[in-house]
Amino acid sequence: MSSDESNYNDELINKRKKKRRKGNDGLPTASKDKESFSLNPLLDLLEDIETPFEESMDKLLPEYLHDRAVLQEKEAETDGTGQTLRPLTKSEVSSFVYGATTATASPDSWSVSQALALRKLKLDQERRRAGYTENNISTSPSKSTELLTSVTSSLPEHTSSIIDALEAIQTTPFENSFLSRLHDGAHGAAIPGLVSVDWETVTPWMRLMSDVRAHYSFAHPERDHPPSTVSPITYTSLHPWHLDQVHDLLGRAFWSGIDVRDSLDYSPERCTIVAAYDRLVVGVAILSSPRETYITYLAVRAGWDNAQIATTMLYHLITLNPHQDITLHVSANNSAMLLYNRFGFKAEEFVAGFYDAYLDPQSRASKNAFRLRLRQH
Repeated sequence: MSSDESNYNDELINKRKKKRRKGNDGLPTASKDKESFSLNPLLDLLEDIETPFEESMDKLLPEYLHDRAVLQEKEAETDGTGQTLRPLTKSEVSSFVYGATTATASPDSWSVSQALALRKLKLDQERRRAGYTENNISTSPSKSTELLTSVTSSLPEHTSSIIDALEAIQTTPFENSFLSRLHDGAHGAAIPGLVSVDWETVTPWMRLMSDVRAHYSFAHPERDHPPSTVSPITYTSLHPWHLDQVHDLLGRAFWSGIDVRDSLDYSPERCTIVAAYDRLVVGVAILSSPRETYITYLAVRAGWDNAQIATTMLYHLITLNPHQDITLHVSANNSAMLLYNRFGFKAEEFVAGFYDAYLDPQSRASKNAFRLRLRQH
């Protein structure tokens, strides 16, 4: 390095030090109180090594690229065909979403896989912006219990009796139970959007099916009988493969023509709960959105009632949306009023003819409704 270059570098370092001593005098006073990104650590490093910026970055960049490659290799997975896949970076996700939304091609020309991939990437972006991660909903029964316990303190006092009753149930954690060994300890581990698993509840329909199988076995002992397996009632968020059964269930419980496909676009992990026995949907509860928190539907399949399924779904909706008032309308002669009252919902308004446009004229359900509210502020 020549003497002129050395003097030039010394002058740059001296200027940086002078600017550092002056602080942010060139900025408005109000900005000093705000937290801002600082380059001071990088400048300190450059001053210590006393080399030009370009040379310093040439030395640091390979190390950074190596560390990033090691991290990506750890996060990479192998698919069924043996191909290595790695998670997309935030910049790659942003570029893909921007390119897809600004493309000249019509979304109708996309394949199903392309549309699903774009929707998932958009949902991941919204989750990050809202500070929400998949870890907020556990994937094991024990972590689900920890989640429900952690948010109990945010519920109003008049729901304490319901919470205490649910927590007073003494059961063995599934991963430590003998039943988990029979099921290889992994039953439900791959269920997406899992909120909780219930191995204890036995519904009237489950008892009936057990009696039918037992009667058939006794009546035909000479025949080979397929082994019967015990499945839990799982509580998950709404997914596309639930829609056909959910629409059928809601059509039978309320009125025909109900479509809840848009619930998949409004934080389904917080606003939807689907109860299922193996592959059979036995209950569903839906909030309109995380902001409005209005319960649009809550229904249980016939033969699965009186088994605390509706209570459990309502409990999960409340715990997944703390510090927000939850409202709904319920028919004046609907017995579900008792369920909502037990959780602390209070009637605020009586609406005459609320269900005139929805219920069949021959329906026994009252066309009048109460507007209920659960205050959590």
